[in-house]
Amino acid sequence: MKQAEKNMKQRSSYLPISIKLVLKIAFAVAGIALWGWSFVAVVAGFYFGFKLLKGLLSCLFSLLLLLATGAAIIFLLTIIINNL
Repeated sequence: MKQAEKNMKQRSSYLPISIKLVLKIAFAVAGIALWGWSFVAVVAGFYFGFKLLKGLLSCLFSLLLLLATGAAIIFLLTIIINNL
């Protein structure tokens, strides 16, 4: 039983690094070679800008949901009060 569990836990690939990591490194080296350090600045700007934009949109979406919930509650309360 322990041997079967050990076989299931083994990795399917014995490569020390993934192909995705190799491609990222290759694109970074090619970008720096072609455009210099401004390439690094642009990539870092996109990376941090995307994180900032994602957080901002998440916050705005949450506020929109709170506003819609409050409006729905007020709408239902006015219907209930008017029908009394």
